[in-house]
Amino acid sequence: MNKTFFKDMLTNQINLKTVLVLGDLMVDEYITGSVHRISPEAPVPVLNYRERTSKVGGAANVAFNLNALGAKVIVAGVAAMDNCGVWLRTYLSDNNLDCSCIIEEEGRLTTVKTRFATKGQQLFRMDQEKSDVITEETQKNLLSMISSRIHEIDGIVLSDYKKGVFNNPEFVKQIIQLANENDVLVAIDSKSRNIQAFANVDFVKPNNLELEEAVGVRIVDDESLEKAGRIYLEKSGAKALVVTRGSKGISLFRRDCERKDFPAESVQVFDVTGAGDTVISTIALSMICGAAIEEAIQLANLAAGIVISKMGTVPVQNQELLECVNDWQDSK
Repeated sequence: MNKTFFKDMLTNQINLKTVLVLGDLMVDEYITGSVHRISPEAPVPVLNYRERTSKVGGAANVAFNLNALGAKVIVAGVAAMDNCGVWLRTYLSDNNLDCSCIIEEEGRLTTVKTRFATKGQQLFRMDQEKSDVITEETQKNLLSMISSRIHEIDGIVLSDYKKGVFNNPEFVKQIIQLANENDVLVAIDSKSRNIQAFANVDFVKPNNLELEEAVGVRIVDDESLEKAGRIYLEKSGAKALVVTRGSKGISLFRRDCERKDFPAESVQVFDVTGAGDTVISTIALSMICGAAIEEAIQLANLAAGIVISKMGTVPVQNQELLECVNDWQDSK
């Protein structure tokens, strides 16, 4: 890892970059309390309410990660003007993210995942969502908004949680074409099987399970990982495939190159939630600033090591990543 480059990037370059995040915006709600008895009405625990907290989720968490690293961030997607949608816009705006490209679609509620828990143990989850494809009018409006601001954007991250924004492959292709025509880096984090729409993206980042599901190959060893990765890379047409593999680290596939594996940092793991958002944010920003993808992945591994050592979905902050870069380099 080039310590001098990344120190300069984190200190002087990132705050000059603008990234647009387009995707499935969500709110993660947590309702917590205590359980002392079983309901007489049904064999279920009775949760005595204590508090309700909210956090940004889905594509909004990717945007929040980029913001925490120091970039200027434009958030694009769909959210209603219901209570959660208003909270989402307010929370993002209060943290200096640009929400002017978040639009409302008639009949579509804000996607909310509500978790009921006691003493850190989740009892059950309630989802409010509409996951069918967004309307053609919404697609046109989003594309128009992004087109009008493309010259101020250094990179686009597409965050696909299969909640409707990217259900139409032609819409995905239009966004990628717009980015390519304007020399804007474009990266995708997708749970979709419609990978043929990803041609010419700079990189796409599925995790192990998403890779398996996209190509129909169960990954049990290096040989099956190699097979699945090569199929994905060929079918998608992406310039690079970055596979996050949990405790096994990250694997990089490119055409005419051998697979390269990057071991995960050795840290005490408390919570892996949100680590994938941290990885794609760090790689995209590093490449926007001029880093080769191999070095960008090394930095992303460091960033992921920071977030999984904390409880809950917490983005890595610019300063703590800078300190980690110094420690990493000094220890090698």
